[in-house]
Amino acid sequence: MSIRLSVVLGCGLLMLQAQQTEADVDPFEFQVYPYRTQGKGVFDPQLLSSYIAVGHGLGQGGTSPTYASQSMQRYAMEFEYGVTDKIDFAYYLNLARPDAADLQYAGSKFRFRGRLFEQGELPVDLGWYSEVEWWSSQFDDDQIEAEIMSTMQKDVGKWSFIVNAPDIEKVLVGASRQAVFEIGWRGEASYQWSEGTRLGLQVYGSPGEVNAATPLSQQQHYVVPTVHTVLFDTFRSSLGLGFGLTPGSDLFLIKATIHFDGDTRPKIYD
Repeated sequence: MSIRLSVVLGCGLLMLQAQQTEADVDPFEFQVYPYRTQGKGVFDPQLLSSYIAVGHGLGQGGTSPTYASQSMQRYAMEFEYGVTDKIDFAYYLNLARPDAADLQYAGSKFRFRGRLFEQGELPVDLGWYSEVEWWSSQFDDDQIEAEIMSTMQKDVGKWSFIVNAPDIEKVLVGASRQAVFEIGWRGEASYQWSEGTRLGLQVYGSPGEVNAATPLSQQQHYVVPTVHTVLFDTFRSSLGLGFGLTPGSDLFLIKATIHFDGDTRPKIYD
C-alpha cells in the first residue's frame, strides 16, 4: 500500500470516528428536562455553558466532530416562553470558542416542550419534547436535524427521578442524512437537600444509530454530579462536573446553567 493511500485511508477513518463518537450527545445542552413547564406567559432567559477540561485532539473523537474538543468552550443562550400552561417554546443561540480561537456562531435551535395531564394523575408524570437544529458547517457535518424525546418524572418524598428517553434524532441535511436515526437518553436522580438546594446525579449517553450501533469504545456516555441552587438569592442555577465513561467520551468537563427569570421556587431543576 502506498504512503499516499495510507494517509487518505487514515484520515477517512479518523473522520468517520469523529462523526460516530458524537452519537447524539449534544454538548451545547447538558441539560435534563423535568416534567414541569414554565406556565403561560412566563419568560425565562437562560445561559447554558460548558468547558472541556480534558478532551481529545483534532480527529480523535469527543464532543466535537470538527474542531479538537480539548479546551472547547460552549455557550447556549436559551430564551424560553410559556405559550400555554402546558406548552413552552424556546430558541437557542449556540456559540463556541475552540482552543486558541475566537468566539464563533455554532448554530440555532427551535423547540417545543410540553406536559400531558396534571402532575400526579398518572403513576409517572409524562411529557414530550420536539426540536429542530441548524448547525454551522464549521462545527458539525450535519447541518439540519430534527429531534423528538419523551420526558418522564416520578417524585417520591424529597427524591425526584427524571428520564428523558428515548431521545430520537434524524439528520435532514448533512453527511449522515442517509442514516435511519440515532437514539440516546438523559436522566437524573436528585434529592432536595434544603429549600434552595437540590443534589443530583445526571447521566447522558447514546449507542449511535438505531440500526447500526457505534462500537462501545467510540460511544459517548457521561455521568455528571450536579448541584441545583439559588445564587445570590436571585438566580436558579445548576453546576456540574462531568466524567466520560468510555474512550470516545471527553474525560472531564464543567457545565453550568443559569436562569434569569427571578423564579426561586423550592424545587430546582435544570
